[in-house]
Amino acid sequence: MVSLLENTNIEFASPFRYRTHVEEKKVICRLLARRVIKDNQALFIDPSTTTAYLPNYLSERQNVKVITDNLQFAIAANQMTNLNLFLTGGSLRPNSNSLLGNHTIQDIAMFRPQLAIVSCSTLDNTGAYIADMDQADVKIAMMKSARESILVADHTKFQAVNSDYIRLASFPAWSKIVTDRAPKDQFLKHMAALGVKVIYPGSK
Repeated sequence: MVSLLENTNIEFASPFRYRTHVEEKKVICRLLARRVIKDNQALFIDPSTTTAYLPNYLSERQNVKVITDNLQFAIAANQMTNLNLFLTGGSLRPNSNSLLGNHTIQDIAMFRPQLAIVSCSTLDNTGAYIADMDQADVKIAMMKSARESILVADHTKFQAVNSDYIRLASFPAWSKIVTDRAPKDQFLKHMAALGVKVIYPGSK
């Protein structure tokens, strides 16, 4: 018997994802800049369209070092003198706006920053998931090399069923989850029991 994968197991092109849920992504980036990222930190930024909006909110941060394969982030950050940017090597896949492959993984392994900020396609009470293996390899490498990992996900990615099929990690692999609105109480209680802080507008 052959079963077809659900639509959630499709990795849409970056230009399409960049234009969806824009306000939600901006809320997440604002929270990252205000409540997570500190002056004089080094951090990985993953190849996601959510983090591509982050440079607009980092103008008040000083001496932040960013290692990324995210071309949209790099272009937006190019004129910012308060950011020190390292762009990894790798292969540029059409419509991904990110550098991927073995060279990317090798460059990531050179660094040990304070934070890895990564996104997912879906998440549930057990962990976070994605539908693209090359993207997953980069995110997992960043999490492995960083001292602390932060998960970013807008409210549409919280899925009790039909999650994507590639598991990035199980909770509590991330110390914090940053999202644009309060998740369900059951999820918040579960994360609190695991020691994972959930940050959203109005949270403490």
